[in-house]
Amino acid sequence: MKTQKDAITPLQFMFSITCFLRSSSLLSAFFAPISKTDSWLVVLLAAAVCLPFLWVFILLMKAFPGKNLIEINDAVFGRIAGKIISAIYIWFFFTLTSLNLRDLGSFVGKSIMIKTPQLVIVVVFILICAWAASHGLDVVTRYSVVFVIISSIILVVTIAATTDHMNFENFLPILRQPPKNIIQSTHIVSTIPLGELVTILMITPQVNIKPQKIGRYFLAGFLLGALLIMLVVARDIAVLGNTITMFGLPSFETLRMVSFFEVLTHMEILFAILLIILFFFKISLLFYVSILAMSYLFRLDSYKPLILPCAAITAAYSFIVFESLTKHLEIGRDTAPFMWVVFEFLLPLLTLIIAYIRKLPKKEREARSKEAAKV
Repeated sequence: MKTQKDAITPLQFMFSITCFLRSSSLLSAFFAPISKTDSWLVVLLAAAVCLPFLWVFILLMKAFPGKNLIEINDAVFGRIAGKIISAIYIWFFFTLTSLNLRDLGSFVGKSIMIKTPQLVIVVVFILICAWAASHGLDVVTRYSVVFVIISSIILVVTIAATTDHMNFENFLPILRQPPKNIIQSTHIVSTIPLGELVTILMITPQVNIKPQKIGRYFLAGFLLGALLIMLVVARDIAVLGNTITMFGLPSFETLRMVSFFEVLTHMEILFAILLIILFFFKISLLFYVSILAMSYLFRLDSYKPLILPCAAITAAYSFIVFESLTKHLEIGRDTAPFMWVVFEFLLPLLTLIIAYIRKLPKKEREARSKEAAKV
């Protein structure tokens, strides 16, 4: 099979993970109404919950170097069962792509380009993302470092700009919400967006690094991304307090309230620009992963013939994936976290267990040793 494997650097890989997580600023609306002023702590708890499962991802990367998730499924579950599981994963990847595309269309259509039909916004944006994906993973991830730096600078600036509006008593008392709410919110954050990093298993063979070292970059990107999400949530709680539950976009409302040095006003413009940039990155990466996975499933020589048809399907799917923003929030709180657990945690864990039962990592090492000896 000759599907394109353009290599990326370890730093591109690490910052891609951070950028992927940082782009989930909209998703605080899923858990903030439940955990309220404890939402910042929920992000930390979710990160801690995810660490053992991240270790499962890392062990899979090391056990099957040079293989992506589709190839690992074939190796572990066999040709038929592996393809069934891979097909389900492809649905999962396309669903994530469509959900993020719809979120972007809704945000731009309701906050910036109010008179522009959402269909136009979605179609134009998916075509731009498809163009990026057509040039390969290196192009998709090339500016991840820049995006993380820009988003971090904007975060620091907006924290400084909102200092006068902050009330740190909003954080007290800690854990004022019932344990049930904390557990539910932690479950939501651990699956949306932290657990979505299972998609990264599709691109690990393209990272130009020894398999033994890839784990540290994966973990560093995850921790940095979780920290940035926590800081955003903490800033919004300090400014909005319990009213954070009233807004679908807490960060947008936070920045609407402030001016900087009485010169820069309408700071929400920074949030809008940043969010569009981060959405571009995340949707491009998800779209690339989706078509790459499909090309491996059908053993195509290249994923490029799939780009335009899949872009059209993704755009259409984004309009039927949920009926309204209210329905989306309901699904994100009550349904998706339980469904996503299967793809993000249970299946990878089952894959790793079966791989070790069948002693596949040992066989992989022996095969690589034989290949090295021949060379």
